[in-house]
Amino acid sequence: MKAFFKSVFKGIKQIFIPSPITIEDGTVVVPPKPILPYILILFVLVFQVASNVTNFSLIVIFSKLFNFKYGPFSYVSRFFPVDWAYWSRVVDPILETVQMSFLGSLMGAIFAFPAAYLASQNIIKSKLVVNSVRLFLSITRTLPILVYASFFKLIFGLGALAGTIAIAVFTFAIVSKMLYERIETLDMGGFVAIQSTGASKIRSFITAFLPSVLPIYLSISLYAFEINIRYAAILGYVGAGGIGFDLDNAMKIPNNNNRIIVIILFIFLLVIIIENTSRFLRKRL
Repeated sequence: MKAFFKSVFKGIKQIFIPSPITIEDGTVVVPPKPILPYILILFVLVFQVASNVTNFSLIVIFSKLFNFKYGPFSYVSRFFPVDWAYWSRVVDPILETVQMSFLGSLMGAIFAFPAAYLASQNIIKSKLVVNSVRLFLSITRTLPILVYASFFKLIFGLGALAGTIAIAVFTFAIVSKMLYERIETLDMGGFVAIQSTGASKIRSFITAFLPSVLPIYLSISLYAFEINIRYAAILGYVGAGGIGFDLDNAMKIPNNNNRIIVIILFIFLLVIIIENTSRFLRKRL
């Protein structure tokens, strides 16, 4: 038993402090200390602390998950029989969700283009302008879209307007960042050549970069619209319009639980249609 523990201790020590290696010519090589074991230890410590703070327990998860009397399986039974007749009342909120996403994405993408131009350090040489715009974009990306929706709901009241503006701000921040990062990877040769003829920066940008930037810009905007459809489906949870409001009510009111599958099915079909349409258009750009 003593030899066993000794071999285990030696193996552990070898992981953290590898023994010197003697190669064929007699040279002794000392391997570098590995960093992976320390990373794993740090990961385990962080996991333990996070588990204690959040009361995370796999035993509790599995016991609740497979509790057929009070667990999720008993809740699923409330979905049936499905109220298929409710589909006619889902159409208008679904259309409102699409309109919110489209208008918010369009507004955000329009304002994102000049912001990306000003944030591109290969075009704008003023560090003050570039850093100021990038700082503003970083601030706008800090808050999630649901927080924006809650904030604008306080200003504009309940309804689709708050959700539309929240989507516009979110789209502006995302498209701006992705676009200026792509602009900075473009070859500056044509831009410099046109600017050397006396053309302004904007004119040089339009002539040299716009043909290359425009497909990228449209592709990023379509991708943002695709994402916003998913976000718009849950903005109703904070009263910002869309199908999320109906889904929230269906979940909160036990007698309306049989409408949940109808609403989710419409959301699923909407996301699939928009996603495939967006993918088709992006491939053509």
